[in-house]
Amino acid sequence: MSTSREGLARRLTLWDAVAIHVGIILGSGIFVAPDDVAAAFPGLYGLLPWILGGAIATCGAFVYAECAVRIPETGGFFNYYRAALGEAPAFVAGWAGYVATYPASMGAIARVFGDVLPQAVPGVPQAPRLYAALALATVGGLNVAGVRLSASVQRVLTGGKVLAIAAVVLAAVAAAPHGTPTPSTIPAQGGGFAALSLAALVAVLWAYDGWSDVTLVAGEVKEPGRNIGRTVLLGSAVLVVLYGGVQLAVTHVLGAATGSSENAFTATVQRGLGPAAGTAVAWIVLVSTLGALHGVTFAASRIGYAMARDGAFFRAFYKVHPTFQTPARSVIALSAAAIVYVLATGFRELVFHFSFNVWLFYAATAICLLRLRRWGRGEPLAWRAPGGALAPAIVLLTAAGISGSLFVQSPKQAAIGLVLLLSGFPVWALWRWARGRATVPMDAPPQEH
Repeated sequence: MSTSREGLARRLTLWDAVAIHVGIILGSGIFVAPDDVAAAFPGLYGLLPWILGGAIATCGAFVYAECAVRIPETGGFFNYYRAALGEAPAFVAGWAGYVATYPASMGAIARVFGDVLPQAVPGVPQAPRLYAALALATVGGLNVAGVRLSASVQRVLTGGKVLAIAAVVLAAVAAAPHGTPTPSTIPAQGGGFAALSLAALVAVLWAYDGWSDVTLVAGEVKEPGRNIGRTVLLGSAVLVVLYGGVQLAVTHVLGAATGSSENAFTATVQRGLGPAAGTAVAWIVLVSTLGALHGVTFAASRIGYAMARDGAFFRAFYKVHPTFQTPARSVIALSAAAIVYVLATGFRELVFHFSFNVWLFYAATAICLLRLRRWGRGEPLAWRAPGGALAPAIVLLTAAGISGSLFVQSPKQAAIGLVLLLSGFPVWALWRWARGRATVPMDAPPQEH
């Protein structure tokens, strides 16, 4: 079995990688985003943001996939920043991702799990934050227990939720009364429409988000030069078809009533299959969010591990569990940070914070790719992003538009996110002062005792 330079064995197959990729993206967004989409784009017009979001997400996935093929190491963007931008930007990005952006994303997903659990299990008391914290602790424990176990769990969760969503939506459409939906029109142009459109696009991109995360485990994927690119292509195809199918089902079943629905996905299934189907929807949401949480924990925990490997984080996070052969300490610390976010703030605030900061990361990674191409890093390549400079250009333009719009819309929240991001620079200076310029040797990681 081959081993990447940091000592983690390449145990993940192509289908393991696809399960992680799809499983992370297919989380809570598909159950939340249709409401925001319907508010701005009623009826068939609701397909527009999904198509646009799918194209943007695919371009973003291409950018990260080519970077991973050029630098096929565990830690993803931390490695790209280190190679193309330098040690300080790499540290800041890793610091912000590990202690802020990823825990916020995990917290938002976990809150959906906590909100839905009482609907799936009648009689359970309302305690969404507690259930969210328990979900985070559970997936953290699974990720500590072993790479192969985690990969197998991820396959089951991803396959189960893809089949369940597709089956329930198709059944609802087949059972729905056949009639002509009321014609829908796009709302009149104006400030209100612009705000609704931005909210819809942010929600859709949130539903597609996670397309970068499989590259965090590139150092554990077999034949990364071939399989990372194939993972992105296969995963993107599955998601675009599934999301488009959900939107078409919502439009077919609800018609012009979509925009007034409290939850478009749930209303679609209940209209087609009856009120009792709400429990089935709740269970689908639980499995979906749990799969996304598991995948994100698996991938994002490698950031702390990779930083410690390169001397940019506490050496304890570089240790591999002697029995499970996983970066157990990094997994536990990430899960604990996400639990803090869950207990401290609400869902919308978590989504906003994540959406603002993450697009700054995406823009920086697009710049990294252009630099790595110019320097010929990793050439010759087994796979490269199609379209030349098109994919990084689209990512850069989208990042400028989304982050700029969010700053104008909510300057206070955006400023808080920006301050948290920039706080990494004084932390980097303090780290350099405290530890000097010494780095961790690039030999096999020490074992825990």
